[in-house]
Amino acid sequence: MEKGRSIFLDVFRRADKNDDGALSLKEFKSFFDDGVMTGREIEDLFHQVDTHNTSNIDTDELCTYFSQKLGAFGEIFEAIEDMTTSVTKSLSETAKNYSKASMMDQFVTRFLMREIINQLSALQRPLEAASDQVDEEALSSRGKVSSVEISESKEMSTKDGQILPGRFGRRIRKQMSMPVGDFTHGPQSVTVTSPQFNSQLQRLQNLVDRLENRINFDGITEEQVNISEDKCNLMVHRTLTVEEDEVDNFRQSLRHYIEATNEDEYCLHLSIRTYRNSSVFVLYEIWDSETVWRKHVKSSISKTFQHANVDTLSGPEQSNTMPIPASWWKREDAQTEK
Repeated sequence: MEKGRSIFLDVFRRADKNDDGALSLKEFKSFFDDGVMTGREIEDLFHQVDTHNTSNIDTDELCTYFSQKLGAFGEIFEAIEDMTTSVTKSLSETAKNYSKASMMDQFVTRFLMREIINQLSALQRPLEAASDQVDEEALSSRGKVSSVEISESKEMSTKDGQILPGRFGRRIRKQMSMPVGDFTHGPQSVTVTSPQFNSQLQRLQNLVDRLENRINFDGITEEQVNISEDKCNLMVHRTLTVEEDEVDNFRQSLRHYIEATNEDEYCLHLSIRTYRNSSVFVLYEIWDSETVWRKHVKSSISKTFQHANVDTLSGPEQSNTMPIPASWWKREDAQTEK
């Protein structure tokens, strides 16, 4: 396979929700909808990619289409592919040799890993700034944000207009709450300006100052633990926006998922929140560790729930994770038992 194309295999895997090896129009729209293209334009793009005219897109069609459009990004995708191979090799060797290395060599290993993260983060910031800028320009070229797709697609909002899930909602919330300033990396810089940036930054600084003056830090304890003994649980936050006429079917598949997941001894907690006059469901899951959660994601229980969601959700599921000290959860259990 041509270098740089393998990344699109991963794109295909994430877009293929039902794992049948083909992207339907619904799956294509759900994954590639960026809040700027209209539904008709995304459908036209689908037919351009579907060169075999089968009303489904296979891996070869997807890889071929985007590989031909890489342009200046081709070298970046090739570098990412090489980076993935190098990271895998380096981490494997580190796992084998770290425990046997000297104290100084272990220090160097930790320093190098942190520095790699810092360098990758430095590359990410200007890319994010540039990405946000082209998003802003694309949205502004379509006129007012309120007129873009909101009236055309239930995927963009709930019936009362209060929640905008997915990529489009994320961009709108960014516009309202986080104008982007200047990002500089090395000799090059990416500048994104906003007339409200300085005033909002000053307002934020004033708010922080007021909060620091009001918060009482007395009584807060600092926990000191051995890094080798610091075990973390994993909290998973999942937001699912359901088609209004599919709520009953979704609730049925959700009930099966909850009943099966509650049988897993490593699932410490699972709860659901819903919002009035909305078809948004929020799941909170706490797992014993990230390892067992990742194993759960690959299980038949999770895959069955994901496949059922293809027909019931109005857009891609939004999820994020956060490690929390296991000692906190044990402490909460002890207090509950009392």
